[in-house]
Amino acid sequence: MAKFSTRCVIACLLTIGMCVLQYNLFFRNFKFKLWFNKELKSFNQLEKKFPSALIVGVRKGGTRALLDAIALHPKVRIVRRETHFFDANYSLGYDWYRDQMPGVESDDEVVIEKTPAYFTNENVPKRVYEMDPNMKLILIVRHPVYRTVSDFTQVYYNKLEQNKSLPVLSVEAFRTDEAGMETINMEYKPMTNSLYDLHISKWLKYFKIENFLFVNGDVFRANPLHELRRVEEFLGLERSITPSQLVFDYNKGFFCFRKTTRIRCLGQSKGRKHRSVSEDVVLKLSKMFEDHNQNFFRLINRTYSWD
Repeated sequence: MAKFSTRCVIACLLTIGMCVLQYNLFFRNFKFKLWFNKELKSFNQLEKKFPSALIVGVRKGGTRALLDAIALHPKVRIVRRETHFFDANYSLGYDWYRDQMPGVESDDEVVIEKTPAYFTNENVPKRVYEMDPNMKLILIVRHPVYRTVSDFTQVYYNKLEQNKSLPVLSVEAFRTDEAGMETINMEYKPMTNSLYDLHISKWLKYFKIENFLFVNGDVFRANPLHELRRVEEFLGLERSITPSQLVFDYNKGFFCFRKTTRIRCLGQSKGRKHRSVSEDVVLKLSKMFEDHNQNFFRLINRTYSWD
């Protein structure tokens, strides 16, 4: 009888232990599911809002690098891909545009969208103004001759990959007028994209100069922190980006960016070696851009060393 009682007690204790264990496992799993569902719901319900700043250009001026660099700031949320809302996708409407934005957790976070094609599209300034007349506009510019050669280089390699006839800059860039004088080919985008004065004048019909921050792309490439401090101030952000987050890649010849342990570098098409251009063509480009550069300096009340 005693043996039987001992066995019963042991069995009962084991049963109770198993019940307690099962209860604890169930309760912990239940709490985890509650927490996970709450976090997932919270993530899915992050507010999406329109950008308060746009990087509008210029093409081949360093817009992607600038976007990746300013994304190092903890209060900045960026749109990774170019939405082309204000030029090509405007008919899709504001709701579509807002859906392309990243979610934000607090009102003090700054959302930035980048589409370099905005700067040269004559329809964009009015459309941006109608959505937000207080929009902050960031324009990163570089020496127009170097920008033109970079633009031409991208066009060249695009045609090479497509097995199309390859362009020659000296042929594409210039036209001869009725008086026999060589002029800028106004139908060739790698040239007209460098006529900054023509494009900024369209923006200044709607926005004050105070809405703009002009980033020196040549300085940014060599010393990004100098220009990033100006961007932080322009966006009303505290200084947060540190030198240790800017990592120079000696193989690629430009800076990469480290937000945590991961380093983000631009793709292979970025920083690509320019196509060879003769000194005569470079001098001709410089001369043809000279008046446009001076007019651009006058319009923005700032000068650059583009001699």
